[in-house]
Amino acid sequence: MLRRNFRHGANTAICLLLLGASFELAAAQDWPLCQAWPRPTLAYPGAQRGADAPVYLSADSSESLNNEVFRLFGDVLVQRPDEQLLADEAIFYRSTSTLDAVGNVRYETPAFTALSSRAQLVSDIHEGEFSAAEFFLYERRARGTSSKILLQGEELTILKQARYTTCDKDDEDWALRAATVKLDRAEGMGSAYNARLQFHSVPVFYLPYIRFPITDARMTGLLPPTWGSSTNGGNEFAQPIYLNLHPQLDATVTPHNYTERGLKWANELRYLSRYGEGIINTENIDDKVFGQARSLYRYEHRGRLGTGWSDQILFNRVSDAKYFNDFSNSLRASSTTYLERYIKLQYDDKLQHFMIQTQDFQIINPNLSAGSRPYRRLPQITYELSPPMVGPMQFKLESELVRFQRQDSVTGQRASLIPTLSLPYEHTAGYITPKLSVYHTRYQLEDPNNSLADEQLQRTVPVGSVDSGIYLERDTQLGSSGYVQTLEPRLFYVYAPYRDQSAFPLFDTSLLTFNQSQLFSERRFTGLDRIGDTNQVTLSLTSRLISADSGKEKLSGSLGKIIYFDDRRVGLSGNILDTSRQSDIIAELYFTPHDNVRLTGILLWDTDDDVVIERDIRLQYSRDNYHILNLRYRDRGNRRSAPAGLSREIDASVLWPLTPRWSMMARRYHSLEDDRTLEKMAGLEYNSCCWAFRAVRRAIFVNDANAATPPFGSLRYSWYLQLELKGLTSLGKRIDEFMEEQILGYNAVN
Repeated sequence: MLRRNFRHGANTAICLLLLGASFELAAAQDWPLCQAWPRPTLAYPGAQRGADAPVYLSADSSESLNNEVFRLFGDVLVQRPDEQLLADEAIFYRSTSTLDAVGNVRYETPAFTALSSRAQLVSDIHEGEFSAAEFFLYERRARGTSSKILLQGEELTILKQARYTTCDKDDEDWALRAATVKLDRAEGMGSAYNARLQFHSVPVFYLPYIRFPITDARMTGLLPPTWGSSTNGGNEFAQPIYLNLHPQLDATVTPHNYTERGLKWANELRYLSRYGEGIINTENIDDKVFGQARSLYRYEHRGRLGTGWSDQILFNRVSDAKYFNDFSNSLRASSTTYLERYIKLQYDDKLQHFMIQTQDFQIINPNLSAGSRPYRRLPQITYELSPPMVGPMQFKLESELVRFQRQDSVTGQRASLIPTLSLPYEHTAGYITPKLSVYHTRYQLEDPNNSLADEQLQRTVPVGSVDSGIYLERDTQLGSSGYVQTLEPRLFYVYAPYRDQSAFPLFDTSLLTFNQSQLFSERRFTGLDRIGDTNQVTLSLTSRLISADSGKEKLSGSLGKIIYFDDRRVGLSGNILDTSRQSDIIAELYFTPHDNVRLTGILLWDTDDDVVIERDIRLQYSRDNYHILNLRYRDRGNRRSAPAGLSREIDASVLWPLTPRWSMMARRYHSLEDDRTLEKMAGLEYNSCCWAFRAVRRAIFVNDANAATPPFGSLRYSWYLQLELKGLTSLGKRIDEFMEEQILGYNAVN
């Protein structure tokens, strides 16, 4: 057996892998309905690895001429680490390091296979030629052919009459063809001449010449276009143009034409430097329906200024209140009432956090009352200190200085200092944490209406709490399965004395929503304008059922409520007497009867009125990315004292195959109380081995500020279409990403 260093193999593998990567705009995956392509099994006999590893040659028979020319006959096998070449016959020329292989030539690596009638390789100068080659790229699940593959040094590869597809041999629905393809790895670029795309044997795209990146490098050019239709804009077509301005600067310019409204220019500029990164978005349109020019601007920056220091900038602006209603595809965005803007400077290390910011808002909804508009912070300064524990004690200090401003309102500055001391003790069987905090706040106020009795106010409120819990567990048996059952009682006590705060302003304070986390919170209000008085204890019990074999949680449930020993006297508007002796009971249930099925339920029960005031029940079946079913029912505000606040909603979504290749998708989000659909969509997907087509019709409820009677708005409809050539590109709206937003449990694969 002859042994010699033989380096052509790795070069060939890289060339063919780059061929697949060069055309790809969408990563591959294991798609259904595809034929299995077994990867080659490589069994290199040597122990040495690396570039200097020896080459092993074997054949049924061989002959040597002057120890310079070696002829191999029958089942020729040439092996190097992670690559091998098989052929019927081969000739190796020692002096020129040339290998000529003929007859059923097969070159294999773990990532790809090349089949050829003849191959000639010169390892020392990295040149070679494959004739009538067929190749398979396993990572991309792609294949192709080339009449000739020329290796011209380590950096340049040329393919003649190349064809690339991800379809199976007997079902080739699409293919990309080019007369000549050049791959220049030194430049990181490729070029193709007379490139054409065929779909079901019909030419649909042609370019006489195209350049493309063959690495992660970016390149100026056209991105896949999108098209669709909507009731408020007519037919839509957008063609993104990508501009690679600098290695750390790029832009995307997108002319987006609406047949009803006109041409909207959407631009995005991205930058990256040693000091940070940012995105600038602009949109401009001379709206024929609206009757004037409209615009949107957004700037976001995140920077690094040195060890521990960082900065953030956010700026938003829209031209009018209806902009998001007309151009947003999001139910949440269409109901936006104001946009945030801020500039922040922060410092962080293991012991402390410092932040200074100025914050402003653009009010979008002109009907938003003056009292509902947020205060500007000009500026806000916070400092937090968390030193290491001293013995069993943990100390923490929080402080803030902020100046609030709002037109025609009480304004001023607020300074607060909150030292906290705790003594946490933890054990495998439980824990207990006593804690004491002191909330000290001072105000310097101004009132344009001169209605303040006192412009200087201060308040000091000590708040003490004790949090404790026990972990109990036992082994149990349900049927033939073994489980570990836990019992976790928890007791949380809080005391805060009453301080009259009726004269204090409400800059950033509101009542917190009562939920599971509120059971174990010391505060009832957001912000620092109100520190609620209380003398209360929370009783909670949680139990879990955990599989002894897999460790997965099969079932968990919890119950909790707050018992008040004293009336709460601090409220948002003056002193409000709260005489209830207990809170609503919160119950939570998480049940996984099967790996593919999950049931969750949250319930709030008003024991005083003996009525369930909130239910949130969800059922999900998710077998894989193609079989998903979600059901959700929620009602809120079912109190006898305030029946007008009741809301009842259902949200159902499904993605399910109809046939091996056809699937349906649908979602409906509906308000039962108003008998009004808030959002709905329905669509079909055709999914073959190498391409997919998706069509979706969607409607979202858009509020009308001028509507005087129900339903105070209307549904806005739109159409989305997407053609995906797997392993190549995707044309049209990314419906797979849209489905990820609409159908819980679906994952869009890029």
